[in-house]
Amino acid sequence: MKILHICSIGVTARTLLLPQIDYLRSRGLEVHIACSPDATATNLSDRGYTVHPIPIDRQIAPLRNLASLVKLWRLMQREQYDLVHVHTSISAVLGRLAAKWAGVPRIVYTVHGFPFHDQLFPTKYWFYFGIEKGCARFTDLFLTQSHEDWVNSSRMGVCPAHKVRHLNNGIDSQRFNRQRLHPIHQKQLQQSLSISSEDGPIIGTIGRLTREKGFAYLVEAIAQLMPRFPNLRLLVVGCELKTDPEPFQSELIQRAIDLGVRDRITFTGFRDDIPELLGLMDIFTLPTYFGEGLPRSILEAMAMGLPVVTTDIRGCREAVKPGLNGSIVPPRDSKQLANALAALPK
Repeated sequence: MKILHICSIGVTARTLLLPQIDYLRSRGLEVHIACSPDATATNLSDRGYTVHPIPIDRQIAPLRNLASLVKLWRLMQREQYDLVHVHTSISAVLGRLAAKWAGVPRIVYTVHGFPFHDQLFPTKYWFYFGIEKGCARFTDLFLTQSHEDWVNSSRMGVCPAHKVRHLNNGIDSQRFNRQRLHPIHQKQLQQSLSISSEDGPIIGTIGRLTREKGFAYLVEAIAQLMPRFPNLRLLVVGCELKTDPEPFQSELIQRAIDLGVRDRITFTGFRDDIPELLGLMDIFTLPTYFGEGLPRSILEAMAMGLPVVTTDIRGCREAVKPGLNGSIVPPRDSKQLANALAALPK
């Protein structure tokens, strides 16, 4: 059996798909990856994975989307896949269209959060809803991470119930295990980030530096917390991607400067040592107002024993149970975010 996984960027393939791909390959299946050419895609190719570099935008850009569609169709025509498995919104639409036109026998879509969600304006919401409903006609199987997506997919008429399975999400619990952290290494990491022994609490967040992740509201919340916690530190782990529609990090840094908290915030950029960074934190937060699937960053933080403050957003509210493992606040509300962060044990 020959399978093609399609996603927009190499990081998605490496972070989300490799365990599945490795398992399928161990069972004798031939598995390929199609994603935008980037350093991660090159690394995967160097490691022996079959990667087809096809630029795939992460936003609606008609001409570039059409070019991607044609290249995906040509790839499928040439390779004659038995199954195409698509991921993330734009690449999922383009991949399913190409697979349908190429006559691929089976099309599977892992829903990492439907693109329509309750934080969108109605026109955009129904536009995305219509696209998903149209593509559902030639999708053989939906695998949802979020329980809400599983329920709503059939309740709202996106697709018939028999086409949907609730996959959930997961992490490597052996890797994200506080018992595996080495005290000396943790001390060295703390020093490398210029975090002193007097600093605290250490609040952390992980994710792409995009507007919809709510980081601007987090910076405002930090400014509100400083009078109560003058030694507070914020670790922002993540970076912008070249495929993001607009640069945001410089704007976020300027906002921190304007609020007088730039010296209390550390931007780490892209990192691979996520368990170790989580090990430095006292509290984890994801203040997103984006329609999430089931955020891995929250699952990773909870596996490391951290309390989590997040927003009342699909996926996030599924993972966090107030009073048990964290707090949930309204999206885009820096005051309530600050109060929730202040109320958690340090």
